[in-house]
Amino acid sequence: MNAYKLAVNAEAKQNVEMYEAFRIIANVGFDGVFTCWKDGSPTEKWADEIARLGLIYQSIHAPFGHVETLWDEGEAGEAFTDEMIRCLWDCHRVDVPVMVIHPIKGMDRHTPNELGLRRFSRLIEEADKTRVKLAFENVEGIEYLDAIMDRFGELPSVGFCWDTGHEMCYNFSEDVMAKYGKKLIATHFNDNLGMENPQVVTWHDDLHLLPFDGQANWQGIMDRIRRDGYKGILTFELTDKNKPGKHTHDTYASWSAEEFYKQAYERAVGVAAL
Repeated sequence: MNAYKLAVNAEAKQNVEMYEAFRIIANVGFDGVFTCWKDGSPTEKWADEIARLGLIYQSIHAPFGHVETLWDEGEAGEAFTDEMIRCLWDCHRVDVPVMVIHPIKGMDRHTPNELGLRRFSRLIEEADKTRVKLAFENVEGIEYLDAIMDRFGELPSVGFCWDTGHEMCYNFSEDVMAKYGKKLIATHFNDNLGMENPQVVTWHDDLHLLPFDGQANWQGIMDRIRRDGYKGILTFELTDKNKPGKHTHDTYASWSAEEFYKQAYERAVGVAAL
C-alpha cells in the first residue's frame, strides 16, 4: 500500500473530455485529481463527478496567462486580481482545499515590487475568509516567489507548491525545497531534461515528462520530501504535448488516454516507493 496518496491533472491528455478523464484517472488507480480554472468553469459539476468516482479534488490551478500584470501599473492588474479572487471563492464553494498560483509569467522578469505584493495581499486577505490555502509555485523569475514568501510566508493561508521540472529548467536546479520545504502544501511532480542552453531560461524546456523519462533524481526528490516531513498528496502535473520543434512527447501522444494515465499511475507508484 502506498504511503502517499497520488493525484494527477485532468488535462494531461489532450482532446479528452473532462468527465472521461476523471473516469479513467479513477479506474487506473489514482486517489485524486486537479483541474485548471477559468471564468465559467463548471467546478460544481466537476466536483460532484469527482466525488461520485471516489476521487479527491486535490487542488485547482489558478489562471496564470496574465499574472505578470499583477506587478504592473494599470487596470489589467486590478482586473486579474479580481479574477484570482473569483477562482479562490470557486475553490471554497466546492471544498477544494488548495489553489495553486504562479507568482509571475515572463522569462525576463526579475524585479518584484510593492504594487504586486499589495495585490497578492488582497488575495491572501480573501483566502483568510475561506477554507482554502494558497500554494505559490516555483516558476521562472524565482525572485517573485521569494518576495511573496518573505512577506507572507508565515501566514496560515500561504504555502508552497514544488514543481520538480521547473526547478530543473527555470531555477537552475537550485534546491527550492531547502528554502520552502517546511511550507510545502502541494506538489507538481514531473520529469525534465534540464536546460538546453544552461544560460537561457525558456518555456520550451518546461517539458512535464512522466517520471523516469528525463534526468530528475527521483530518489533525491523523495529524500527531500521526507526531510521536510511532507505527508500530503503527491500530485503529478504531466502532459502529452510537445513543445515547439521538439518530439519528446511523440510516444505519449500515440497512447490512448487509458494507456497514458495507466503509465502515469505506474510511474507515480514507483516514485512514491523510493
